[in-house]
Amino acid sequence: MLKLYRGLNRLILMISLIAILGVAHAQEADYLKEIKVWQEDLNKEYLDPVKSPLSKKERKDFTGHLFYPVQESYRIEAKFEPTPDSKPFQLATSTGGAKIYKRIGILHFELLGENRTLEAYVEQKRFSLPGMPTYVFLPLVDETTGNETYGGGRYMHYEGIPEGTIWTVDFNKLYNPYCAYNDKYECPKVPDANYLPIKVEAGIKGY
Repeated sequence: MLKLYRGLNRLILMISLIAILGVAHAQEADYLKEIKVWQEDLNKEYLDPVKSPLSKKERKDFTGHLFYPVQESYRIEAKFEPTPDSKPFQLATSTGGAKIYKRIGILHFELLGENRTLEAYVEQKRFSLPGMPTYVFLPLVDETTGNETYGGGRYMHYEGIPEGTIWTVDFNKLYNPYCAYNDKYECPKVPDANYLPIKVEAGIKGY
């Protein structure tokens, strides 16, 4: 009787483990599909003559961006520290001008075994259209910049300010600013505070 009881326990444990592994595998597959869809949508945008920064000839030759392999470890949870007393400041742009931004908070997280931070910004526009969402700007420079990735850094953003104090930061969705493709675009430069002294091998590669 005792042997039968132990055998049943082992069987239940094995079934539970298989179920857990199955759920984990399904979640990983769903996440991989999500990023692949994001990459495909980004490539489609660059073929759209209305949205694309590419010239007509460049669009004709464009076969898609190069991306790092998708790694779920680059999708992390960060603690958002609001900075309501931050003052608006001028952020230099790629064309020699400046735009006005305000730091709305600091994101604290662990990446590649070390504690890191990134600052989150919102552009201070004089006029905005009713109903337009607030875009939270999250640029960065890392040890791939200028080598494997665009020399001016890469961007992430949120459409709307995330709720709560835990934000998801997905480095697999890093993209290039438009000025990586066309000098006529005015792109904000990455502030020194958003330099990560590591290789962020995720998201888009150089063009």
